[in-house]
Amino acid sequence: MFENLLVEKYRPKTLEDVVLSPEHRDFFNSLKEKEEIPNLLFTGSPGTGKTTVSKILIKDTLNCQYLYINASDENGIDTIRSKIIGFASTKSLDGKLKVVLCDEADSISMEAQKALRNVIEEYSDNTRFIFTCNYLFKIIPPLQSRCQIFNLVPPLEGVINRIVHILKQEGINVPNEEKPKLVELVRSGYPDLRRVINDIQKFSHNGTLHIKENNARGLAEKIINKIFNKEDPTELRRFVIERESEFSNDYQQLFKEMFEVVFKTNLDQNKKSSILLSLSDGMYKDAIVVDKEINWFSTCLRLY
Repeated sequence: MFENLLVEKYRPKTLEDVVLSPEHRDFFNSLKEKEEIPNLLFTGSPGTGKTTVSKILIKDTLNCQYLYINASDENGIDTIRSKIIGFASTKSLDGKLKVVLCDEADSISMEAQKALRNVIEEYSDNTRFIFTCNYLFKIIPPLQSRCQIFNLVPPLEGVINRIVHILKQEGINVPNEEKPKLVELVRSGYPDLRRVINDIQKFSHNGTLHIKENNARGLAEKIINKIFNKEDPTELRRFVIERESEFSNDYQQLFKEMFEVVFKTNLDQNKKSSILLSLSDGMYKDAIVVDKEINWFSTCLRLY
């Protein structure tokens, strides 16, 4: 079903396939010898392999019963009572540990997180928990203290090697003039390996890699100049909407480029700091808002 999607075709099936730091790889490999795992909390940017590593540990390392909870959909106290406790309170048929995987745990309500503290301890004899999250600060400290925390950031060299491997396996031709662009594409998407793989497929649909350059950097300079010159905000919004194709409608990347433009200016330090903080707040909200363009424009208004 997914044979034409590179991100699914090359989704890791074993720990050896995952791009990990040497320290993390050694630790995860050691769990197979122990045939059990501690409670784990994986944090990091999207696309770094948190869910993939969790499922590999469950299915390959432990080969045990597990309950998968997507906390974006099931994040309330009722899920704890009706699903998690019911699963954790019984022993597995084969006598092995059972695992509850709470994906996107930073969406779990505060009430539910507090309830999980007791659940983790009460059923520790036969059940372990694995949590994944993008934002560690959204996980309450008592829950963090009950887990071993891993910030899954794949080494940049490993990401580049993985991309090269995929290109070779797919027989995709990479012209010499595209190689510097490929490196820049990986660096700009890092550490989100999933995004980079999707971009590679988008730019090689005809069997030859041809990367369309993202003009977010040049556009960011024009935007900052318009803001500093106090140009009409309405015209600024129209200016950017008409050029969304130039930066692939990626407002997160546009925020990053605007941040770098301001950072390199010779503005008064206090004013520069204020602008950078506003941009960083806009970048944070970009990950959770419904309309990214409105969030971007609202952030720009704060800079006037």
